[in-house]
Amino acid sequence: PNNAPDPGAKPRQLTHSHDWDIRRTMSLKASHQASFSLKAPGAKSHLVYVPRIVLTGGPCGGKSSSMNHLKEALLARGYDIYFAPEVATLMLNGGCTIPDSSKKPGMATEFQFHLLSLQRQMERSFVRVAAGADRPAVVILDRGLLDSKAYLPDAWHRLCDMMDTTEEEVLARYDAVVHLVSAADGAEKFYTRQQAEGFEFRKETPEQARELDMKLKQAWAGHQNHFVVDNSTDFQRKLERATEQVLTVIAKLED
Repeated sequence: PNNAPDPGAKPRQLTHSHDWDIRRTMSLKASHQASFSLKAPGAKSHLVYVPRIVLTGGPCGGKSSSMNHLKEALLARGYDIYFAPEVATLMLNGGCTIPDSSKKPGMATEFQFHLLSLQRQMERSFVRVAAGADRPAVVILDRGLLDSKAYLPDAWHRLCDMMDTTEEEVLARYDAVVHLVSAADGAEKFYTRQQAEGFEFRKETPEQARELDMKLKQAWAGHQNHFVVDNSTDFQRKLERATEQVLTVIAKLED
């Protein structure tokens, strides 16, 4: 599109006088401030701001491919890229088992609490490291905290209480949320249960994938920069559309 940011343009370092974000940051509890604006080494009067972008969506939506596409576009603009991996995958690969919420709701809530605690700390750590480099940087997150609402909607407010936070504060952590719609919705012939990482198969049938995709859309609907990228185009164009949304948000932050 004619109004898409120039992919070859050099970034302006986000030395934030972004009043809205600073006001919101200062309104958060002290325990949350580390994941927002951070002073760069040697900086005296300004804050280095690291945009945080969530990639979410149902199974087989193209998150892994989108990460690679985003990486190329952002590197071309001069940004350092930090990818925070999906925490649930880290825990499962480490031997954890997700309790069945229908049989053990208390244990399922406890598991999600520990998952969210790990994810919040990982987000803070990635942002701190990125800001500490004192270079233009973007942190891309493979799912965000609010994804848990799609999996345990009845326990979400309880989880917020356990985390000593609110949904508003969770939404404010991120600059944009890009939802890549599952191939099961609109491109079912391309839906595969083989995961991109290749180490296991998805458990969701196409019908289950569509249901989860809808729950994730609803969970993130309150974010002001929530972009749903559907399967109305071919896959390459889908990736381009997702990247264009991210570049547009970052361009606004640069202003």
